[in-house]
Amino acid sequence: MSKYNRRDFSKLIILGGIGYTIWSCANDKKEQKGNTTEEDTTPKMPELLPDHIKIYEKADAAYQELAVRFNKRIQQAPTFIAQCFSTEGVVAAMKFAIFKDVKVVVKSGGHSFEGFSSTNNGLVIDVSAMKKMQWNNDHSIMVETGCVLKELYDELLPKQRILPSGSCATVGISGLTLGGGYGFFSRKYGLTCDSLEAITLVDGNGNIHEEIGKSAILKACKGGGNGNFGVITKMEFRTYQAPKYFQAFRCKSYKLDTKRAKNLLKTWFELAETLPKSSFSAFVLNGKTLTILITNYDERAEADVLKVYNALKKISNKGTIGSKRALPTALKTFYGVQHPLYFKNACAGLYKDFSEIEGCIDDVIEKVISTSGLIYQVNTVGGNVNTKSLEKRSVFPHRGLPFWSELQSYWEKPTQEERLVTAFQEIQQRFYDHGIRKHYRNYPDINFKDWQTAYYGKYLPELQQIKQQLDPDNRIQHPQSITV
Repeated sequence: MSKYNRRDFSKLIILGGIGYTIWSCANDKKEQKGNTTEEDTTPKMPELLPDHIKIYEKADAAYQELAVRFNKRIQQAPTFIAQCFSTEGVVAAMKFAIFKDVKVVVKSGGHSFEGFSSTNNGLVIDVSAMKKMQWNNDHSIMVETGCVLKELYDELLPKQRILPSGSCATVGISGLTLGGGYGFFSRKYGLTCDSLEAITLVDGNGNIHEEIGKSAILKACKGGGNGNFGVITKMEFRTYQAPKYFQAFRCKSYKLDTKRAKNLLKTWFELAETLPKSSFSAFVLNGKTLTILITNYDERAEADVLKVYNALKKISNKGTIGSKRALPTALKTFYGVQHPLYFKNACAGLYKDFSEIEGCIDDVIEKVISTSGLIYQVNTVGGNVNTKSLEKRSVFPHRGLPFWSELQSYWEKPTQEERLVTAFQEIQQRFYDHGIRKHYRNYPDINFKDWQTAYYGKYLPELQQIKQQLDPDNRIQHPQSITV
């Protein structure tokens, strides 16, 4: 076979539906000096087998489909997209990045609030086509990391098993887990990452790691692995017996002013602390309308849940008790929008109790009430999430904070963005000035100050060590990835 330099390879590579032609790369830069041969350290073009990987550039039709992300506010144009179908494909993609000397970002579900699963340069390693699932005899399940939540639930629920994960249908299980992950069942079973028992990971040099048990790498991926130091291709989770039913309670309030909304929020904080571990609650202020959601799936806890619901109903305009429904049907109610849309969402702080925000919440509520399209939401976490044994096996730093908040904004036309984002950032600044500095990594914002400490707290040095071990050249990189 003829020998080619890098520019020649770029011309000869065949792109499109069949992916790259297989190339056997010759070493054409060895210099013979007598009886000695100098070792060539120039990166070699990997074998790119179509069954494992296809690489696309901007002119390809498949590139255009793969480049779409959930957040229409942030649509980027990477130099290459590597669509991977196996761990071997991810290895080839990483080696291709080394050969091309480009940076790598990782995409599974594509829901990153700030577009960290794409880039305007470099290579996207896209594992969204990797969706295999396999059960083990102990009811644990191996999941390839292209799976999204609705696909995972379609596999789990018919077998009466659950995982303490989220509810948004098209969120990828990989990104959710690596940042922590929580949902309706977390107060009883912990974060999603707490159920993670084993991983297959490709590091920044293209090496495969199988991690299990007390592995430091596995621990780092329980709350600290989002696009930082490797590409996860497989995850193994323990699962739990699914409940027989799922029930939702809602209290609604309308035409709120700041004073009444604040009193409702304070009361909700106080009552939410008394909810049983089988119950989840959310305070959702959307403009002048408030919805308080309470869920439950344990008959033994019904009396305690009803006590909280009735107390909130008395100070709300309307209350409804949903029927006890089968879990597969009930969860679909919370699947949310499943197509791309314009939005800006971010964490609005993790709190111990209402007192932490009491001094600034009037300004926040006033801005939300006066700005159509803004939503302020606070969720109950806590419960068994705050368990020392789980903390020892993870790097999630905020387990002692039972209330997690999120600021959201949505719009239909690009011309609406400036007004909403301006109000959004004013609220963020008010929280920051008041000392709210701890944030959930899965709800990032590009403007967070001291974001590494905000996301990772005391575990940052530990994560930097793992980065040095797995990706010393900082190949895997996005605007808020851990660096060494």
